[in-house]
Amino acid sequence: MTRYALSLLLGYFVGSLPTAYLLVKWKTRLDIRKTGSGNVGAMNTFEVTGSKLLGAIVMLLDLLKGVAAVGLSWMLVGEEFWIIGIGGLGSIIGHTYPIWLKFKGGRGLSTAAGMMLVLGWIFVVVWCTLWTVVYVTSKNIHASNITASMITPVVIAVTPTDLVRVTLPLFIGANNFIYLSIILCLLLLLGHREPIAELLKSFNKKNL
Repeated sequence: MTRYALSLLLGYFVGSLPTAYLLVKWKTRLDIRKTGSGNVGAMNTFEVTGSKLLGAIVMLLDLLKGVAAVGLSWMLVGEEFWIIGIGGLGSIIGHTYPIWLKFKGGRGLSTAAGMMLVLGWIFVVVWCTLWTVVYVTSKNIHASNITASMITPVVIAVTPTDLVRVTLPLFIGANNFIYLSIILCLLLLLGHREPIAELLKSFNKKNL
């Protein structure tokens, strides 16, 4: 259990690095948590600064946090799948609830992408495909994020095991990857609590 806890803490502190907060503060002197949507992520960075470049840099840095958390857990803690996976999940928790910003962070999407590009890129392909389909029909970013996060584990679970396996490192079994995908998507949905509440409220109003 000690190694799992170490991996979780390592991933958490890597993920908690407040990249968007620091870059927006440097560029505009504004606190991103109190500006725009209040989300400490790439999209709000772009909305607050008006800079596509800065938004892209934040997205890349947040993605690299997921990559780094997995890599460091692998090198420093152990090569067991769940030790590495927990390190990646820790980075999502750290990004969403960073201790440095009083636990108010981003939603973890870019960091999750970085994590899964290392552990199994099929997750990123499926998630982005679903996101695109929903966005084309709804033009709603939050609805796209939420729907993709809800359905991705289901799609991976029904995908033929041999197809899933060829996208994974050799030490990861397909079943373990499905379980990891479910936990990851639950964390992403937890980070979308407010948008989910807003969408439900809007839906209820339309059906009154």
